[in-house]
Amino acid sequence: MSNSTKNLEREPLLNSHTTGGSVVSYTVSSPQNCSNNTLKDRSAAQSTKRKLWFAVCLACCFFATELVAGYFANSLALMSDAFHLLSDVASFIVALAAIYLAEKPATKRHTFGFHRAEVIAALVSVLTIWVLTGFLVHEAIQRLRSPQVINAKLMCITATIGVLVNVVLAYVLGGHHHGHSHDEEEHTHIENGADNHAHKETNINLRAAALHVLGDLLASVGKAEFGVLVSSIILIFKPEMTFVDPLCTFFFSILVLYTTYHLVKDSLAVLMEGVPGNIHPDLIEKSLLDVPGVIAVHDLHVWTLSPGKYSLTAHITIDHNTSNYDEVLSKGQHIVCDVYGVHHSTLQIESEQSSFTSHCNPELCAVRA
Repeated sequence: MSNSTKNLEREPLLNSHTTGGSVVSYTVSSPQNCSNNTLKDRSAAQSTKRKLWFAVCLACCFFATELVAGYFANSLALMSDAFHLLSDVASFIVALAAIYLAEKPATKRHTFGFHRAEVIAALVSVLTIWVLTGFLVHEAIQRLRSPQVINAKLMCITATIGVLVNVVLAYVLGGHHHGHSHDEEEHTHIENGADNHAHKETNINLRAAALHVLGDLLASVGKAEFGVLVSSIILIFKPEMTFVDPLCTFFFSILVLYTTYHLVKDSLAVLMEGVPGNIHPDLIEKSLLDVPGVIAVHDLHVWTLSPGKYSLTAHITIDHNTSNYDEVLSKGQHIVCDVYGVHHSTLQIESEQSSFTSHCNPELCAVRA
């Protein structure tokens, strides 16, 4: 028996249920992580925490500054941009929560841990920002009907500081150098059945995904700040063009909705137990069917506990001539964990002649397209 098999946690289903002296069915649960976290991983987590805390403090300070400046400058564009920055602060906090909650152990009452808390927090934060954005849009409409004098110089100074703040944030968080190519590469690895587990373990959770999102948000914020700066310069030379301010508010409001839409969509998908976008159950099923002795796979379910943390359950039916359950479990474990990156899984092995297979509830086991 291999070392990987020895580490599997096996428990017989119906201890006395045997056929020909062999156990008919038992489950295997993978550890929370397929491999132990290395010192490098923990060091990366601490580094990410420091970067995100710095980003939160800096962004919150400028949010307050921009909000106050917007009030005294009588500029809705500054205020709306401040709330756009607040949406980024929310994403930073959610990313931090992902790290801290991942370190919090599960309890008897919360057996999956507290990973969903970050998803709920993200959803509440974004919905709150949407409400505030709606208020600013309403005010912008009123400004178009009744133009007001704007302190363009204060607006310009604040926008200039905002551009500098975003440059600092982009530098601290690594900007956009991760890009989307990583996601595409990861997706390709899964499609090809390659072992991408070691890659996914680096920078647990946030480190592989959240910084990509932050890069997108920072890029959009930079454009927003530049827009405010251009608007303020226009108002300095053409103070009668007060309509520029509410128009910028409309633009930033759309930007807020655009940059937070996917966060809401992903949060709802997690709460609805949706299949992760980068994992394909059909490919997992095909890979499991390729294991010698496996003749059927059913009741396959994959869902997301929180971004980057996946769970899986499946029933695997084996040929009645196959007696080496350990080998089937070991190979199935390798496929699920090391190839597809699902770190928490439960595989139930069933004999071809087992009553478990014949009495499986089709309403529960069947997966419809």
